[in-house]
Amino acid sequence: MFRSLRSQLTLLFLGLLVLLELVTGYAVLTTMRNESEQQARQLLQVATKVFRQTLQVRSNQLTDSVRLLAADFGFRQAVATAEADTINSVLENHGARINASLALLFAADGQLLATTAPMQDSNLLTDLLQQARQQQESQASILSIGEQAYQIVLVPVRAPHLIAWVGMGFSVDEALASQIREITGLGVSFARLAPQQRQLLTSTLNPAAQQQLQHSMQQLMVSEELMLLDEPLHHISQAFTLSPQQQLWAFLHLPNERWLANYQQLRQQLLQIFSLGLALALVVAFIYTRSVTRPLAMLVDFARAIGRGQQVAPPAVALTEVSVLANTLTHMRSAIVQRERQLQQQAESDTLTNLPNRLAVDKHLPALLAAEDTLLLQLNIAKFRFINDSFGFSSGDLLLQQLAGRLALQADARLCARLGADEFLVVLAQPVAENTLQHLLQQLSAPFDLAGSSIQLSLLAGAYPCQQGASDVNMLLRRLDIALNNARARGLSLMYYQSGQDESHQRELTIIRDLPQALKSGQFSVVFQPKVDIQQQRCVAAEALIRWQHPQLGFISPMEFILLAERSGNIRMLSHWMLKAVIGQLASWQQQHPHLAVAVNLSAADLLDDSLPGRILGWLAEAGVSVRALTLEVTESAVMQDTGKVVANLQQLNAAGIKLAIDDFGTGQSSLAYLKNLPVHELKIDRAFIKDIEHNTQDALIVQATAQLAMGLGLSVTAEGLENQAGLSRVLAAGCQQVQGYYFAKPLAAADFSLWLQQFATDNQRFFTTMVTVPTDPANPPVAD
Repeated sequence: MFRSLRSQLTLLFLGLLVLLELVTGYAVLTTMRNESEQQARQLLQVATKVFRQTLQVRSNQLTDSVRLLAADFGFRQAVATAEADTINSVLENHGARINASLALLFAADGQLLATTAPMQDSNLLTDLLQQARQQQESQASILSIGEQAYQIVLVPVRAPHLIAWVGMGFSVDEALASQIREITGLGVSFARLAPQQRQLLTSTLNPAAQQQLQHSMQQLMVSEELMLLDEPLHHISQAFTLSPQQQLWAFLHLPNERWLANYQQLRQQLLQIFSLGLALALVVAFIYTRSVTRPLAMLVDFARAIGRGQQVAPPAVALTEVSVLANTLTHMRSAIVQRERQLQQQAESDTLTNLPNRLAVDKHLPALLAAEDTLLLQLNIAKFRFINDSFGFSSGDLLLQQLAGRLALQADARLCARLGADEFLVVLAQPVAENTLQHLLQQLSAPFDLAGSSIQLSLLAGAYPCQQGASDVNMLLRRLDIALNNARARGLSLMYYQSGQDESHQRELTIIRDLPQALKSGQFSVVFQPKVDIQQQRCVAAEALIRWQHPQLGFISPMEFILLAERSGNIRMLSHWMLKAVIGQLASWQQQHPHLAVAVNLSAADLLDDSLPGRILGWLAEAGVSVRALTLEVTESAVMQDTGKVVANLQQLNAAGIKLAIDDFGTGQSSLAYLKNLPVHELKIDRAFIKDIEHNTQDALIVQATAQLAMGLGLSVTAEGLENQAGLSRVLAAGCQQVQGYYFAKPLAAADFSLWLQQFATDNQRFFTTMVTVPTDPANPPVAD
């Protein structure tokens, strides 16, 4: 709501104005309050002086009257002769004449002789009498006697020596307060503020104000410097002491209605002025901010038009800064257009060959496909890596540039582009005969001049005829890539895409994608195929084989998904799952089959993993399975990947006590030099030499020679793929110790394998005396690994 520039400017103006008004109002009202308080203080100080002067005048009048009495001969004679009746009569008469509220007579020693008012405690006058006796002169003071305060004067009576002290006093009461109020125009209160007794004696204030004053006296420590604001109600009060000894205080009260009314009036006027100022400021801010934000809004529309690539004129604005910004945006638009052209050219052009790149293909190929029938040709330089290795990368780049130059010269080509690395795309108009394509490949493969050397290249091509209207560029390029891969795999220079190859490719992608999740969801299982010792006619080992039942694709052959797992880098994940599953099964068989050993196949990637030996030993220890119960099978081709690292890992496994076997011996890169250095215990002759051994003399000789070689090296020999009794006799005669194949049993689930072991232990003679045909299970085809 307040995020727009216009709102923020308006709020800024109003905020500054409100702050200024608050500061001004506070300063004005504070000054007025201070001035009013100062005036009140001065007025109260003058009133206090008048009050004190009034008390002093009364004290002087009273002193003169008492002195007249003390000088009266008759009174002195009565005092001297102790005529009590005369004394009392004189005191009453004289007190009445001067309106005194109290008259009293003390002996020279301070004893009270007579009084016109009852006095319960004459000790209250002791301090005053003692002070008079010390100074031998008259003394005046205000004292509290009982519930009443008096202004008392003591005068000595001499005849001619001091014979007594005569005193008279005026009541400090409402009459006195009213008299002072008439003189000063202020309210007057008298109070006793003793620590144990705080009492309001009399006051000219109304009852509510008196109650408030009484309440204030109970809470405040009153001093003569203290001025009570609004204490009591609607008054400013000044306190001063009448008798410090007896804590008698007087208060003068100045009504504050006038200056409060002025204060309220001034505050109301300030509020009106400030409200009018805010309203005016709001109108001015609205007009001003509109004059600022409207050109900015025009600039925003102009910038949006630039963002959409529209050619519009810059807005005409009066503000200099905004006009400069508009011109800057105009120049920026021109620079952006020029930069976009450059970036587009760079983005769609291969920096090395200046041919269109993959981005340009995605952008422009659909238009070519929509215009006519075309033939897509994807070219690849065979063994281009060796050019870089032999001549260097700069020569390789030069070769790519020369090939790109030849492609650019093809007049019949609708589009020539570099897809990446050493792959190029050529789009030709159909029809194009195959011999024409072969001639084009020959022209493009003509010798290249690199660093003074003539280099003859072999070009491979995948072709795909495309009907007019095709639009899925990714699908077309994928099919081209499939055709090129087929040409590379078959060693041909040109291959056309065949219908159905894309579905096969999609199947491979599905298998690669689903394999990790399949391992977690229980789609994989393990089956076990017995390995029978034909010399002792017993079974103490088996090979573990992995099976995958996909929910959509059904049964997937291990030959298919293992190869794809190796290509996609998931083979280690598959091997780890297999090893854990087999070790777990061995742990459950320890009581039932304690001497059973199970073999597991390892891939080349597994043998290159330095952490694999430690993992396997850890899994065995965790499951409580002996290392003798596990056999690891490796192929010759896997050993040839990195012989040094593979041999080191195999030696580590061998040292731990795990048996090792060479699988599919005779079909890979056989090397007796490597074989003698491998820490293996068993050779497994590939089924290609076993399945027809009863009919093929050469297979029989190879098996016999291999068995003799293995025995010479101290290795056991296992024949794979035995299917009949005739073959059993041949492999036994050739010297093989173990046989694995459908003749004895197909790969079985763990429970079926355990049952087979029990049956074989009691009925194994029939395998060696009669022919047994084992039917093929369509749900579990005869796949060895």
